[in-house]
Amino acid sequence: MVGKRLDYACVPTAPELENNSNQKKYTVNRHPKGNISISKPACAVFVMAALLLAAIAAVITYFLVPNCDGHSLPESLTKLDEEKLPEETTINYTRLPRSIQPTHYSLFISPELEGNFTTKGNVTITLKIAEKTNTIRLNALDLKIDSKSTKVFASNNETNMKQIKINKQIEDKSDQAYTIYLDEHLNENEEYKLFIKFEGFLNDYMVGFYKSSYIDDKNNTRWLASTQFSPTDARRAFPCFDELDFKAKFQINIGRTADRQTLSNMKIDFFTSEGNKIWDHYKETPLMSTYILAFIVHDFKVQNVNNFAVWSREGHLPETLFAKSIGPNILNFFQSYFNVPYPLEKLDVVALPDFGFSAMENFGLITFRESKLLYSDSTSTTENQRDIALILAHELAHQWFGNLVTPKWWDDLWIKEGFATFFQYLGVKEILPDWNVMDEFYQCQTLEAFNIDKFASSRPIHFQVQNSNDIRQAFDRISYQKGAALIRMLHNFLGEITFNGGLREFIKTYLYSNANNVDLWKILTSEAHRNRVLDEDKSVEEIMKTWMIQAGYPVISVTKNNNRLILNQKRFLINNESEMTSEKWWVPISYETDASRNKIKTIWLKPNESYTINDFRDTWYLLNINQTGYFIVNYDEDNWRKLLEIIMHLQPGIRAQLISDSMDLARGGLLNYDVPLKMISTIGRSDDDINYVHYLAIFEKTNYLHNILRSTPIYGHFEIFFFDTFSFAFESVKFDEYPKEHYLRKRIRSLILKQACRTSDSKCTIEARVRYRNWMNRKSNDLEVIPPNEREIVYCTAIREGGHREWQAAYQAYLQSNSTSDKMILLKSLGCSSQHWILARLLELTISKNSTIRKQDGAEVFRSIATNFHGHSLAFEFLRTKWDEINRYYGVAFRAVSKMVEDLSTFMYTEFQLQQLEQFKKENKYNLKATDQAFDNTIEQVKANIAWMKTNYDSVSNWLKEHLAYLQIDVNK
Repeated sequence: MVGKRLDYACVPTAPELENNSNQKKYTVNRHPKGNISISKPACAVFVMAALLLAAIAAVITYFLVPNCDGHSLPESLTKLDEEKLPEETTINYTRLPRSIQPTHYSLFISPELEGNFTTKGNVTITLKIAEKTNTIRLNALDLKIDSKSTKVFASNNETNMKQIKINKQIEDKSDQAYTIYLDEHLNENEEYKLFIKFEGFLNDYMVGFYKSSYIDDKNNTRWLASTQFSPTDARRAFPCFDELDFKAKFQINIGRTADRQTLSNMKIDFFTSEGNKIWDHYKETPLMSTYILAFIVHDFKVQNVNNFAVWSREGHLPETLFAKSIGPNILNFFQSYFNVPYPLEKLDVVALPDFGFSAMENFGLITFRESKLLYSDSTSTTENQRDIALILAHELAHQWFGNLVTPKWWDDLWIKEGFATFFQYLGVKEILPDWNVMDEFYQCQTLEAFNIDKFASSRPIHFQVQNSNDIRQAFDRISYQKGAALIRMLHNFLGEITFNGGLREFIKTYLYSNANNVDLWKILTSEAHRNRVLDEDKSVEEIMKTWMIQAGYPVISVTKNNNRLILNQKRFLINNESEMTSEKWWVPISYETDASRNKIKTIWLKPNESYTINDFRDTWYLLNINQTGYFIVNYDEDNWRKLLEIIMHLQPGIRAQLISDSMDLARGGLLNYDVPLKMISTIGRSDDDINYVHYLAIFEKTNYLHNILRSTPIYGHFEIFFFDTFSFAFESVKFDEYPKEHYLRKRIRSLILKQACRTSDSKCTIEARVRYRNWMNRKSNDLEVIPPNEREIVYCTAIREGGHREWQAAYQAYLQSNSTSDKMILLKSLGCSSQHWILARLLELTISKNSTIRKQDGAEVFRSIATNFHGHSLAFEFLRTKWDEINRYYGVAFRAVSKMVEDLSTFMYTEFQLQQLEQFKKENKYNLKATDQAFDNTIEQVKANIAWMKTNYDSVSNWLKEHLAYLQIDVNK
């Protein structure tokens, strides 16, 4: 037994045996009534008897435990030996040989949805031989392959195919591969066919071919099966060449029962019947990678516009209208922008009850998490609506960037994800221009990238990918947000005409093929030279290589000296280690001055060179206009002071940029906090319009101070300063929405109220609790219902300030709600409680079998607790003590566990907490799976928090005291 020591143990320890000097008697235990002794011969007899019983138990176990025809025992029933942990948990991934190229798949697959959730199928793969070989190596994982049925044929003559004798077949689990050894060589440039029968199972990890379910209006459980093959999980559904550049054509055939339908990438060609099964035979796909293949067995309903169809379970069909209304328009915009028509006959968009990502861009069959696709005016928020539009645009952009043109390997994941993230904003801007979504790009993309890239542990955007865990970890803010921010910078310095022309040529050149970043740079360089945007001695590759292979981003320092403006660069690091780094970049710098307003000039700051602007006599200057460059700027003291004086005369986007840059510079020790705090105070007291863009930046940056000061003596001073600064906004913004209120006004209300309600005695909190109490006590639907945009604020505030009764009311509402949007708001709000035992119970629900919380939502619930001041230590302890169980429950997909690790740092700022975190990683060094990068990032963030307390706490404390004294505010009231 491990964990609890037995009081009356029978086996002595080695040191005790060595000290048993009389060699005749051995004291087993000291009892209060005296010593109990056993003679040495008797103890020997006991030991021999124990060994005999163990042997008998082993024999019985061998014969009674079923071996499942070669299937290994479930992971939860096995215990890895510590010496074997590195071998068992590390995927020693070796890429498949390039001697064979698959050109065509004919796949037959049928899932059992009413029985044991197994799948049966077979696949015939047409192989083109590039180099003479006698082995066929492909990917397979968690499949039972019928080796006796495996056949290889020479297919030169379709009527008389020669069968190639197979020598042996070997499954390599650590390499996720299956190798077939032949008695003779396959000849170069000839075609062969490989036939494999297999069995699998519908897992509940939301990867490969997996099962999902929902409860219908008659309280029946309805099962369905769907696929998620990105990035490397097609191999879990059928044997295949599961790498990006093994593009082939697929002909899919799916077996189903009569009460269900199927979907796949293409349209159905014809049907056949076989016993109690109906087979749907689909048209052949164009050339494509395995990761965007998809098929679903379901009983959903559909709404469509021409060949654009949106599917959901029947009860949610009205909530597909928004996606149906905007999807075709976004698709048409991309067809026009890329000048390449969408190539398939149809496009299906499906809302799934269980889905790991937000959405997946499968060619012609885009799959979504329900909460990221379904929208209702009565239950969804403006934020929900925005997310749906942006995510749908993202997946539609992937039909070109990713599906038609695919990266050669996962080290260029950023190409497809960065472009899709950039173009999601262009797509939504085109069809919903009054939303002004491009104004949010800096906050939601560039700053999100900065938040991870400001640490030394950050990785380059282009990095070596060695195994499946590396691939999964690449789906992070560096690939998505930094990728998009760099593309925005590229778009800005090339200009729209060159950027658009280059992308059109890139897609045309590599249509249905694969490309890497060098291929992209060559085409963009050619277009830039043709349009004379770049000098002939410059190339896009030379410029962008510095951004590809180096982690981080620069801070551009600007000083004025005798009418000269001098610019220098170095890597910015939040923990003030910038002096120890050597990274340098090609930096495109736009600037304007008081004498040249709206006349933007651009210069290049080269690596290892400074730049001097001579004869500079203007009063003030601004760099990196609209934050189009991926860098921050530190001005000299005089220019910061002058910018402070004119801050309210600048555009809101520039204000947001100055706040963000100055707060990060202060946090990194490169600027006194006096600058950003005065700037924030000025804006808060002067902005009568309550502009969304700069308030978003202010609250994001001051939230760090709010969290790190939470347990310090100065926290009260900070809160007084904060509420006094934004008193106008907090007093002006009320709960109730006006009829047909503009999208941005709704977002402003949510943003402001969330901050106004964060103290127990604020008017906002009092109002939220009253509304929640009325909601709890409602007797019928005639009573006031909390509007969707207010629900998160009201729920979270009331649960935080209340007890079990308030929490239980929300939990019951979560169980009973049929709205995907409202369920998610309720679920996240449950983590707002200040009651430790309630939060502990909620954490247990995230890993409980048959839990009321879907597996897809577990990481979000954990985050709500880990970022709750009252719950962060509970979350950390839960992760430490349940590490193996959590990893078994969630698996390695979708970075669920990585996200939990990254959420730990919010309230960690002591050496003791750092030691605990580092010890946690050390104890699990052989069982990190796909979380090692997350641990590195989190550890460094905690180190940065500790450094902040040492270097910045006193200066912030003194500034707050002096500022409040200047305003004559009594902090003791």
